[in-house]
Amino acid sequence: MPEVAFPAAYLAFLGLALLAYLSPVTSPYLQFARVGAMPLLLTLAGVALFILGARYARRRFSGVPEKPLLALIGVLSFYVLATEFPEYVLPAALAAAGSVFLWVGLTRFASPLMIGIASSALALLALAYTLSSGIPLFDPALREQVAVSPGRAVFHGLGVVGSSMMLVSLPLRLSLPFVSAMVAGGVLAGFKSDAIAIALSSCTAALLARRLSLPALAAAAGFAVLVLTVVSTHIAGTAYGTWKIPPWYYPAYRAGFTFLVFSAAVHLAMPLGLLHGRALLDVSQTVASGAVLGYGEEHIITTTFFGPGVLDFGLLGVLMGLPAGAYLGVMYRLSRTEAGAACYAAALVHMLILIEVGVQPTSVLFLLMLLYLSQRAQRR
Repeated sequence: MPEVAFPAAYLAFLGLALLAYLSPVTSPYLQFARVGAMPLLLTLAGVALFILGARYARRRFSGVPEKPLLALIGVLSFYVLATEFPEYVLPAALAAAGSVFLWVGLTRFASPLMIGIASSALALLALAYTLSSGIPLFDPALREQVAVSPGRAVFHGLGVVGSSMMLVSLPLRLSLPFVSAMVAGGVLAGFKSDAIAIALSSCTAALLARRLSLPALAAAAGFAVLVLTVVSTHIAGTAYGTWKIPPWYYPAYRAGFTFLVFSAAVHLAMPLGLLHGRALLDVSQTVASGAVLGYGEEHIITTTFFGPGVLDFGLLGVLMGLPAGAYLGVMYRLSRTEAGAACYAAALVHMLILIEVGVQPTSVLFLLMLLYLSQRAQRR
């Protein structure tokens, strides 16, 4: 259930951060800010609000009206495209409108299997386009370039949806090769969250649909930890030249670094916020590099799930835990169908990734599309 999975993952993240601060191996690299009581209290308050929202929605709330939901998906699609391609505003508007009509048609007439095959094929095409310029895993400059590219966003979103749909619709001997190819592609693209999201969401969907056992899901979780450890250490070593932290310490270091950025954001944004909307609307996730860390050159810096909200609105930023919990509660209610199970698994895993990454418009867009697909599957 979402009110158990999300808080448990968040507490594990906080535990890893604490380990990083206490360990003599990682603590020397985490001296750029101090962690006080306020960041921890705000986080726990946000998690408590998440639990309240999830419990209420799981029991009492059945969904969102279709037309307002589609309108919001269209507006967010336009915003993301126009932000990434400001010189092409009209094509961005046409593409956003076209994507909404395509999504409506696909979800109205296609089966979960057809959605899975189509999404997987498009995800692999997007991956091929990304890898056509080189392998980002071995090229730090290329990795930085494709980090917020449309191709990467398409691969992540459609890869998660496609793999989850295929695992609930096909025998494992037919679906696993496609899923394995997308997981391997995520590793080669140099973005651990893509590979982890595809592996965990598809296996969770198969577990909910009773096509996979709990030990198999545990094996997928173990793979996710392996990817997080080995690939992240390799990326850090190639990006910074020297890297003295052993690979098995990297998950703790990453959690410690991200929560330290959140702590710095809390001290800057109290009580009523610092950026007033810029952080939550930041598609590239680079605003924190200048606003919080004072970097002269933009870099992708993550601030935890509540970081963008707190940066924008201070104490009020943790209120985002309430609608986030309500969203997953609704998705859980809609997980009775095969498509609903796939969408809930994708949404849950994505929300768990956001604990470290933070909320941004592309994630909200992805989650809303999953909600629309789940509601459509329920009505069918």
